[in-house]
Amino acid sequence: MEDAVRFELLGPLRAFRGLQELELGPARQQAVLAALLLAANHAVPASAIVDQVWGDDPPANGANVVQKYIAGLRRILEPDRLPRAAGQLLALTPAGYQLLVARGGSDLDVFTARVAEARRLRARGLLAEATTEVRTALALWRSEPLAGLTGRYFAAMRTQLAEDRAAALEEWAELELDQGREQALLPELSRLIGEYPLRQRLRAAHLLALYRTGRQAEALTSYQQALQLLGGRPSPELQAAHRQILQADRPPPRVMAAPGFEAEQLVGYWPDRTATRPLGWKGWTLKVVATLLAPGTMGIATGPMVGLLAIHRRSWKLALAAVGYLVATFVFFAIVDKRADSEDFNLLDGVAMLAILVSTVGGGVQLALMVPRRTPTVESQRVLVDLNSAPEQVLRTLPGLPPEHAALILAERNARGPFRSLEDAAARGMFPWPVPRQIADVVLVIPVQDAPKEERR
Repeated sequence: MEDAVRFELLGPLRAFRGLQELELGPARQQAVLAALLLAANHAVPASAIVDQVWGDDPPANGANVVQKYIAGLRRILEPDRLPRAAGQLLALTPAGYQLLVARGGSDLDVFTARVAEARRLRARGLLAEATTEVRTALALWRSEPLAGLTGRYFAAMRTQLAEDRAAALEEWAELELDQGREQALLPELSRLIGEYPLRQRLRAAHLLALYRTGRQAEALTSYQQALQLLGGRPSPELQAAHRQILQADRPPPRVMAAPGFEAEQLVGYWPDRTATRPLGWKGWTLKVVATLLAPGTMGIATGPMVGLLAIHRRSWKLALAAVGYLVATFVFFAIVDKRADSEDFNLLDGVAMLAILVSTVGGGVQLALMVPRRTPTVESQRVLVDLNSAPEQVLRTLPGLPPEHAALILAERNARGPFRSLEDAAARGMFPWPVPRQIADVVLVIPVQDAPKEERR
């Protein structure tokens, strides 16, 4: 069974098959993929792709160029497809090209679904569950969406996605207030109104948080600042918050936060991850050796070491860095050999000094940074994890999985019900098949039994 491909747009564009990140090719090819992803499961004509990707500077033979990039994407996304066979993931229809993405197959899809679910839960009064959903949705954001993709179309989509994120932040802030967490919420709200000065629901939440923590004067000052920014046109939410402060209305009864709870800062682009543990003596020894290896060998070992890491991590960026270090080392020794008998300093000597600095100091720093900090995992703690009941913070520590994958597992579990077995989880795209041993050794699936008929009544 071929592993399902999942996509990430809430940051630089990425695609994964199982746990392996796919190399998506040149920038224009990635832009074509992004255009199809933003219209996932809908046909996009070649002419529309040309307009979205190239804008005012289209190629003369736009349809042929798009076809070339589509062929490249098919080789990456569907490597087992026979030549001239119809694409199963990237299909050609009479209306145009269509990228077929399963439910939950992209971080944007999961984000949208979880925010919608949070709103449904909030409407039913399930505030704690709604808060969990919206926090998990916001945690999917890695950085600026569609980062690195240029042009009017992608700029407009970035703006739209930023608006969606801001609306989710407003939902999150109001949920935290509804549960009496204004004290812990206030620092983050103060930061957010600086990031989104014109978002009136955020401003209203900020006013209420100030008021409910006994800072009424600051709340009124914040309201006046908002009026100046908005040109004197406050929204109904902002007016209601201001009216409540002026009338000294007590807030409605709320579900109070549990003692010691602090609102989690899961609203930035880079959410908190599981806390890392300090490196042990072996880790520090490895870091020191990596740092000294490059200068200790005059840069000779830098290129090969980075090259080995590139092969191990299957990273073309590291491969390019390895080539760069090899070139820098070669340039240094070539110039030293040529200028060995010369006593005057000229431009070549400067180039040689720069080359040796790149391959020794730069290489040493890069090798040292590649030594990862250790994170406590369920594997290191000798525990078993039930895929049907484990919370997200536990799923984030599963060995061999990126932390973001935990949100996908939860979304799949909530959307389609509990997993029946590890094979079922793999069939639903949660793990590669066969399931890697490092995962199979710590994960179990306890089937969720249907309630007895007597209980249903």
